[in-house]
Amino acid sequence: MAEEMILTTPAQLKTLLVEAVSIALKYHQPTDNVITDQIGGIEVAEQITRLSKARIYTLVSERAIPHKKRGNRLYFNRTELIAWVEQGNRKERGGPEI
Repeated sequence: MAEEMILTTPAQLKTLLVEAVSIALKYHQPTDNVITDQIGGIEVAEQITRLSKARIYTLVSERAIPHKKRGNRLYFNRTELIAWVEQGNRKERGGPEI
């Protein structure tokens, strides 16, 4: 059986790999629900959103980020934060038409 060699540019290879990983992650179901439903403090919000504490506190005061408050403590649900981040996808700009 003869094997075929496929030639690609580095950019094409990168695109293929990104697409393959995206598809694999899309269909991957976590086996440990404890991690996905983790509830924590500001540290969880920082980890998931990659925003500073100051920015997170601002978003909380604007009620723009999903959170719970019990007394003086803030709580964040990992699943809700991930959904919130994913909702922030921006549409691609259309390039100039030729």
